Amino acid sequence: MAGTERQKGDEKISEGSLCDPLKHPERVRILEVVNEAPMSPIRFLKGGYATRGFKTKQEGLSYLSYHFRELQKAGLIEVIESVPRRGAMEHVYRGAGRVFYTSEEFNKLPLRERMMLSRTSFQGLVARTDRAIASGTFDNRTNRQLTWRAMHLDEQGWQEMTDHLDEAFAKAEAIREAAAQRIRQSDGETIPATVAFLGYESPPLPPLD
Repeated sequence: MAGTERQKGDEKISEGSLCDPLKHPERVRILEVVNEAPMSPIRFLKGGYATRGFKTKQEGLSYLSYHFRELQKAGLIEVIESVPRRGAMEHVYRGAGRVFYTSEEFNKLPLRERMMLSRTSFQGLVARTDRAIASGTFDNRTNRQLTWRAMHLDEQGWQEMTDHLDEAFAKAEAIREAAAQRIRQSDGETIPATVAFLGYESPPLPPLD
C-alpha cells in the first residue's frame, strides 16, 4: 500500500532541504499539534502549546500567527475555517490533507504530484519525531525502534522488500484496530505512539576521485 498524504494546491517543490520550513522549533511544534487536530493561533496560544512564554497576549498572537502563515506558505497546513471575532478574523488550520492513497491511486499520479505528497508526509513525520526526541518520550522505552540500512537490490529484491513493507503495514493496522477496541472496552492505559515505514530508491553516490 503506497500510503501518503494528499496535499491540495499547486505548490512548487523548492530547492534545498525538505526540512527548511521546520528549521524554527515553533513551527515544528505547530505542525505536530495541527496534524492532530484543527487549530488557530489564538487557540494554540491559550492551550499553552507554544515553546516559549510571552509578555502579552498580543505579542504571542502576532508571533504565532507569523509561523502559522509560514507553514501555510510551505504547503504544510491549510485554512479550513475563518471565524469573525470582534472585528478580526480567526483562521483555523489543519494539516494539509490527512488522506491516504491506495497503491493503485498513487501509481496513477504524475511524478511531481507524488513528490509533493511525499514532501508533506515526511515533514509531518519529522515534526512529530523531533518533538518526541526533545521531550524524552522517544527514548522512554528501551524497545523503541530506530533502524535503517542502505542496501543494493535487484528488481526481484525491490519487489520482495516492498511486498514485505505492505504486509508489515497491514499487520500494524490490525494491531492498532485491536488495541483501539480493547481501550474502548476496558478504558485502560493509552500509549501515544508513532509507527513509520520507509522504503525508497536512493540517488546514486557520486563517483570517487
